[in-house]
Amino acid sequence: MLPKTFVAPVLLSLIAAPALASPGADEQPAEAAPAAATSGSVGSAASGEVDFSNSDIPDALQTPEAFTFNGTYVSEWSAAAASGIALNAGNTFPYLIPDTAPFEEGVYVWDAWPVRTPDGAVAMIDDWVVMVGLSSETDAGSDYPFYTRSTWRYWYTRDGEWTPGGVIFERTEALGSRQWAGSTIYDPDSNQITFYYTAVGALDAESLEADEPPRALGTSHPGAGRPNTEQRMALVTASLSAGDTGVSFSDFGEHQMILEADGEIYVTEAAYVPGSVIYGMRDPHYWLDEETGREYILFTANGAGMPDPFNGVVGLAEKIDGTWTLQRPIIAAPGVSSQLERPHVVVRDDGLYVFFSTHSFTFADGLSGPEGLYGFYNADGDIRGTFTAMNGSGLVMGNPTAAPNQTYSYLVLPDGQVMSYVNTPYGFASDPDSEREFIGAPAPLVRIGLNDARSTLLAAPDTALSGSE
Repeated sequence: MLPKTFVAPVLLSLIAAPALASPGADEQPAEAAPAAATSGSVGSAASGEVDFSNSDIPDALQTPEAFTFNGTYVSEWSAAAASGIALNAGNTFPYLIPDTAPFEEGVYVWDAWPVRTPDGAVAMIDDWVVMVGLSSETDAGSDYPFYTRSTWRYWYTRDGEWTPGGVIFERTEALGSRQWAGSTIYDPDSNQITFYYTAVGALDAESLEADEPPRALGTSHPGAGRPNTEQRMALVTASLSAGDTGVSFSDFGEHQMILEADGEIYVTEAAYVPGSVIYGMRDPHYWLDEETGREYILFTANGAGMPDPFNGVVGLAEKIDGTWTLQRPIIAAPGVSSQLERPHVVVRDDGLYVFFSTHSFTFADGLSGPEGLYGFYNADGDIRGTFTAMNGSGLVMGNPTAAPNQTYSYLVLPDGQVMSYVNTPYGFASDPDSEREFIGAPAPLVRIGLNDARSTLLAAPDTALSGSE
């Protein structure tokens, strides 16, 4: 069997994976595939200055359709593109003064997302908007840090004043010793809600203390001292009730494991070479392609066959005959970044936008970029097609230099509003010792504009603070 390898443009050999072979008759390959070799640039073909369609070639000289081979190309976030990352007025988050009032008393909140309908819209449920997020108690009397005690909670609102709904499911009720980020889809026709989540640790772990890692890690590794960080993806479905008093969930079904690393396309925890970050197989983002009716999950992963640890990819799975099935990744960052976190799709008339979050410390040596939101663009609307790094470098929005860690974990909504959480802002604490303190609350929204492979900041957050009156 030939090994699976990546080249530029990244090529994933699929000789041994017929289910993932070249596109069939109903799945057209991207016409602009050669542009992937210059990832990070917007070619003149896109602007209409030059015609690269080769439409004038006589039929007799066209290559026969049968002359084809298994395998597929993967769009690359290249070092050449990433080396052009630079902050400017159009791609820098405004300097943030966090609200002094906690979002929920005694609770940290970080990765969060709205409940959505299958078409991607933010769900309106009896006039309620519902947000789901990772959370933990600020003082739980535990030796584990807040992010290790991750629990899914939800909140709802009709007027911008958020009401806590409580824990959705306890860590011990779901798969894994704790649960990380995902997505939540509400079907108004069936009144069912599906929670897609990351199951972290052993699937049947009884507690954090009992979930020991399968291998020893150096003391400098971010996974050192934590319970098992192996990751899989899972789901559970429940019934939803809504009325004047709020929103609640009931009649939870069985928690089902739906995706795990195969070691062929996506590297497993056991095979991953430890670096400055833990490996990824997480953040399931559900997406329905309304043009084809196909259902997909985008996720964070690391690519097998790519040198560790800078082998971050945006993974893809498709629901085929009722079963979620791994496909090849749609974006790879060989030699650029080890993590492309919380990938998600925004659909516009001009094509598809795929966004993800990246930490500044995940870049390979010789490259640098801010903690921020990054993105790729596909003009054909094909999730398997050729993606180009937005703005030439991939950077969409980064934290300001004066507050490099003020926000993280970004989610672009259909209208360009950007969610994130307040991490560790600088400069406005009365006590200098607290300036690096984790805030753990949703950040005020900002809005970006999108046009082909370009983006810019449109609107800054509201400056009104409830705690400043």
